[in-house]
Amino acid sequence: MRRLHYRWAIVGAGTALAVLTTACGGGDDTKTVTATDYRFEGLPKSVNAGTTFKLKNDSTKELHEMVFVRLPEGEQRSAAELVKLPEGQLNTGPPAAVLLKPPGDGEQINAVGDGKLTEKGRYFVVCSIPTGADPAAYLKAAQASAGGPPQVPGGPPHLTQGMYGEITVK
Repeated sequence: MRRLHYRWAIVGAGTALAVLTTACGGGDDTKTVTATDYRFEGLPKSVNAGTTFKLKNDSTKELHEMVFVRLPEGEQRSAAELVKLPEGQLNTGPPAAVLLKPPGDGEQINAVGDGKLTEKGRYFVVCSIPTGADPAAYLKAAQASAGGPPQVPGGPPHLTQGMYGEITVK
């Protein structure tokens, strides 16, 4: 009889721990990726479907974004190969998520989606902000654009400086 009580006490403690973990955010599946000039730090290789991404910008001058594009089934090229393709040669659908973060203490802007990746597959992750673009001018031009990329002065996109990666959603 004593052994039966002990077993239920362990089950009860485990259940209480699971409830407490969820209530305290331990079950939260949120990943924060840090954008620097010019790379993503902390971008995991894989995550579970339903993971939400947040973008932190450590730059003091550059606006950064994280664009998640789901790659077609069968696409075998690496992110390093994909970034070298001429514009328009990568056949994908619309981005699954686009998160922007100005330098400093600005708020994250969810331009497309809320940062949650729900569809399983492989994703190409890039920052296509022009190097040296004025963050305020870019954001103003983005609001005025009809869904296309804003046209602002600046150099090549950050992805040409190495700001890209890939992630698998399981």
